[in-house]
This record gives sequence, C-alpha cells and structure tokens, in this order.
Amino acid sequence: MEVNKVKWKYEEDKTSPIISAKEHVLSGHRSQKIIKLPNRAIIFCIGMGLDCVEENYETITLMDSIPGFITHSKVLKIKGNENTCFVHGGYGSPAIADTIETLHALGVNEIVLVGMCGVFSNKVEVGNIIIPNRILSEEGTSRHYYSAVEFVKVHNDFEINEIKTYFEDCSFKVIAEDTVTTDALYRETFFKENLWREKDCVGVDMEASALVSVCNYYNMKSIVLLLASDKHPKSENEKSWVWGKEDFKNIQRNFVKSCTDFF
Repeated sequence: MEVNKVKWKYEEDKTSPIISAKEHVLSGHRSQKIIKLPNRAIIFCIGMGLDCVEENYETITLMDSIPGFITHSKVLKIKGNENTCFVHGGYGSPAIADTIETLHALGVNEIVLVGMCGVFSNKVEVGNIIIPNRILSEEGTSRHYYSAVEFVKVHNDFEINEIKTYFEDCSFKVIAEDTVTTDALYRETFFKENLWREKDCVGVDMEASALVSVCNYYNMKSIVLLLASDKHPKSENEKSWVWGKEDFKNIQRNFVKSCTDFF
C-alpha cells in the first residue's frame, strides 16, 4: 500500500478522544502548578538548544517539567521577553505531537521549530538552513489528524525574505525548499532518497511534518527551520556520509542563538 494512501482517521468518526491533552494537563497527577504559557513557543529538536539559551541569556524557569504524556522538558523564558517560551520537543513524530498538544492546552498558539536534518540534494550543504514551505509526510502521526496526507503545508505570516536576510547576516545560507519527515531513519535507502529528490525534497528530519500537521489541526501558526547536519551520498558507490563539518558545534550554537534573537 502506498504510504500516502494509509488511512487511520475517518471522516465519519465524530467521537471524542479517550483523553485530551487538556484533560491530561489538568489530571492532577503532577505536583507542579499549571500555568498559562506565552503565545509563542520555540521548540528545539536539537540537543544543545535549551542549554545554549541558558548559557547565553538570563532565563526564568516557567515550568520544571512540561506536563506531557511523553515529553517532560523544562520550559524557559528569557527575562524581558514575555511573549516567547522555550522547550525541548523530544525526538520523533509522536513526541513532537505530544509537545504541541500540551503547549496548545497551555495557551501557546504559535510554534517555531528549530531542528536539524540530513540532506541529499546538490542544492544544500552542511551548515545551510532550510525553511520548508511543504513537508512530505512519511510518518504515521499526521494520519491520525488528517484522513489523507502527502505534503503538509506550513501556515504562517512570517516574511521569509526578512528571515532570509537576517540569517544571511548571521553567516548562514538559507534555502527555501521542500523537505520530508520519516519515522524510520534506518530505512532511508538510496532508492527512497531518489524518490524524494524526484518530489523536489532536499532534506529529511523526524519531526517537522507531524509538528505542522498538529499545528494546522488547531489553526496554530508555525514555521520550521532546519540546520543541515549531514549530507548523504546519492549512490552506494559514493563516499559514505559524515556527520557535521569543521567547527559544527559553533555553527549549531550560532543557529540556536540566531533563532532565539530573531523570534
């Protein structure tokens, strides 16, 4: 069966979930006080994200642990910025969906995903930033929100040219191209990545399409920024891929700080 034909959500299903994120947040099985969070959340799917924010800014801990079902990151804000909070989103589509559902239940209505991806196109090099307008969904989570899913479209009112100019001033090359999200990193075969190139995708991550699907379901604005972390060979005859590049840790830090400063 073709992946875009899989159907797990049915239009005739008008029943309620067994438990909603709001009900879970208010269930009382956690001791900390539940608060309303700022309107915007920057979600890191990059390990150093929250640490980098704490190291470089004066932060306040809003919650010691986000009351998610899967994800339990602390929630930070930067002193003087009342409109944005920062959280680690977890890894993979189920974790990121849980994070978005929980943040939405806590009052967040705008999401910025700051993550990384592998790339398989000559259009992109390691260290570039990709801002996709559409994301090919090859993960299962989106199919519980929409009965038919192939490309998920990102909905926001950000001025992409303004973002592009800003990040170029921060020494990044910015690429506006489609990407793909997968559930199975060990099944990214040469055959599969060639199919992705034929669909004009340039990179692959494990969270973005699910994040956007949940945001679209709740009419939340979202934007995805992915740092290219590794470049894949196009055939088995080419040299195998290598993670990162020289000084990649500093590139990651610059990426996190630049996203934090802009948004």
